[in-house]
Amino acid sequence: LPPTRPSSFLTDLTNKMAASTMKELWPQIFAAFDVNGDGKVSRKELLKFWKIGGDIAAVLAKADFDKDGIVSAEEWTKQYDVIVEKFGTPDRGAVREAEACLERLTKAKKA
Repeated sequence: LPPTRPSSFLTDLTNKMAASTMKELWPQIFAAFDVNGDGKVSRKELLKFWKIGGDIAAVLAKADFDKDGIVSAEEWTKQYDVIVEKFGTPDRGAVREAEACLERLTKAKKA
């Protein structure tokens, strides 16, 4: 039998699941960077986990829309919307990267 491609239904379902998972991960990632739990990520907090956070840290840095040196939870949520608008819904690869980042951040905070 020739190889089969996943049906568009399965592809759509997988994409929807990835987007849903990323929406759940997004605030968790923010909270992991928010060392003191004040609902904001300061430049100091961001730099503390910059290497561990990888690409996600760079995305967080760009979320400071009002350029006050602090990323609020609202700005982080807005950044998600900007990314989805610009690049489309996150795929499974993006979700895996976010999950790995969250795991690294969680381990680093415990150390």
